[in-house]
Amino acid sequence: MITPGPLARWRARAAERHGRRLLTDRARRRLASSLRRAAGRVSAPSRHTALLQDRAAAVRDELLELALILEHSGDLDASWVSAVHKLLTDGCASPLYNSEIHISELRATLYYLRRAHRLEPASLD
Repeated sequence: MITPGPLARWRARAAERHGRRLLTDRARRRLASSLRRAAGRVSAPSRHTALLQDRAAAVRDELLELALILEHSGDLDASWVSAVHKLLTDGCASPLYNSEIHISELRATLYYLRRAHRLEPASLD
């Protein structure tokens, strides 16, 4: 059996640390705040703004729902939080920032993120 080299082990440990950092309460609150900021922008487009505001406005409710999930759910998967982080920060691959990517990709991404983690209604017991 072949063991991974030092570079592969280092990359695996770095990815694991990054995933753990995204699961902290502070990081989740920061991501939720970023989602709310993206959903709340209604200003005129600016050359200094990379966010495609028409797309963010089209999926405003979905972005706000993801923010609620981040803030109020205790057991989140690191890959799920990482996907939300990538949606908000990856200017090349995120349909929120790249006009070359069709808006249907944004809708599909948000659909799968919302379906992957549903908020359970609070019991009234």
